[in-house]
Parts: sequence; structure tokens; C-alpha cells
Amino acid sequence: MIRRSRAFAATGFALIALSCIGLSSCATVDRNDVAAQVDQHTLTPATAEDLASLDDTTPATGDQLREQLTKWIRVTVLENSTGTQEAVAPPTTSAELDARYAKAITQIAGEDAKELYETGVAGSPVICIAAVTTATLEEANAVLAQLNSGLAFADAARQNSTDTVIAEAGGIVKGGPNGDQECLEPATVNPAVVTALQDTPIGQPITAQLDTFAAVLMLRPFEDLLPESQSLVASTVVSQDQLDAIVDGADVYVDPRYGRWDPDTGSVVAFTS
Repeated sequence: MIRRSRAFAATGFALIALSCIGLSSCATVDRNDVAAQVDQHTLTPATAEDLASLDDTTPATGDQLREQLTKWIRVTVLENSTGTQEAVAPPTTSAELDARYAKAITQIAGEDAKELYETGVAGSPVICIAAVTTATLEEANAVLAQLNSGLAFADAARQNSTDTVIAEAGGIVKGGPNGDQECLEPATVNPAVVTALQDTPIGQPITAQLDTFAAVLMLRPFEDLLPESQSLVASTVVSQDQLDAIVDGADVYVDPRYGRWDPDTGSVVAFTS
């Protein structure tokens, strides 16, 4: 879906091309109380410093400030397009901006993101699994009967799972480099699990024999996922044309002390001599 040099990556904080209207909106007006501005929304120098500083004693570097200004500008443009109230509130942390981005991109994708996710193992870019591991298939079937009688999946996992990590997580299966990702690419998941879930509707628990153990498995509903997980799916269905339409006419200003807004890369860059 990437076209021209104005790229928007599929996940995370991708490069979005934001238009500057007139030279003054890019970097030529000095506004001492404003580090950056998108339309009527402003970010103060003090807030920019707080976002970029690693601690209370070490001032942020120019690169760190430009990185956070870029992130705030991108988030604010997307929030403006979705009408979310967060755009009027100054962020307190960089992690908050990450979460706000995830929410905004998911709102832009709308029902298309949920529909793609609900294609399951066959079509979704990620799958998000809940599980209760047991020693035998008979025990797994007993847990399934409890679920069908109304027991919450998280409670079933805490009470019955032989895998203590899954039990403590309420049945949520996590992976990734740090073991903290609740959604994974199907290719990275145990093939036996993928096969068992191949034709399973979202939210429907099943039992399966998996090598030396058994399990109750379920593809978790889209609504139960964290915003950042929902955005992994949403960002694959938002096209470049949609993003171009969103940012068309956005008025972006950056105080020259930090650099200038570069619409080709969608980022704040330092002035070059």
C-alpha cells in the first residue's frame, strides 16, 4: 500500500506525509511559547522537553526532541481526523502518544480492521490466542464443559492451566522477543495450534491434542485486545490514499530552534548548513 516517497509503514509509528500550508507554517515564524502546532493544537516547549528527557536531570538532545515532536505531530493529525478528544490534551509521556496513535489508526480503519481479524488463521496478519493447558484431552474437555456452563475463560485458565505463565495471564498466550506480545504472526505459532484453529470462529473455544499435552484453545475477540494489538491489524487496511486524504490541508508549524517540518519524510529534521 506504500506509494511515492510518502510512506506509511504497516505497524508502529510509520512515516506519514503531512502537508505544510505556506512557508510560514513550516518553520519561519517565531512563537516562543509553541514548540509545534497542528491546526489549533499546540505543544509547549516544556511539554516537549518532558516527553524527550530520559530523566529529570539530563536535558534532552536535539535528536530526542525532534523524535518526540514528530510523534506528537503525527498523532495529532490522526486524532484530528477521527474527532477524538485526546487531541486537546497535552501528552504526559511518549508511551501515552504510542497508545493514542494506536487508538486513532484503529478508528480510521473502522469495521474493516475487525472484519480482517475475524478471518482468523487463514487471513488475519496476527492471531491472538487464549489457552488452558492440561495434561490430557479428557481434562481439556472437562474445562470446555465448564466454559460452556458459563465459567469465564480467564477464571478457567487460572484454575486449571498446567502452564503457570498462561494461568497467571488469565489464559492469554504471549510471545515475541520479550514475551509480552498478545498477538503473533501465524507463522511464529506452533503449527499444531494453527492447524487446530484453522476453521475455528473467533471467540469459540475448542479442545486439541498438542504433542505431549492437550489444551482448550480460543481465538480472542477483537474487542478484547489492547489498542496497540488492534492497531497491528488496522494499519494493514488503512491505505495510502486514505492517509493522504486525512493529512491534506494539515497546517503544521515547528519552532526553528528544533528544526523544520519535512513533508516528504513526515518528520521534524534539523536544519542543514
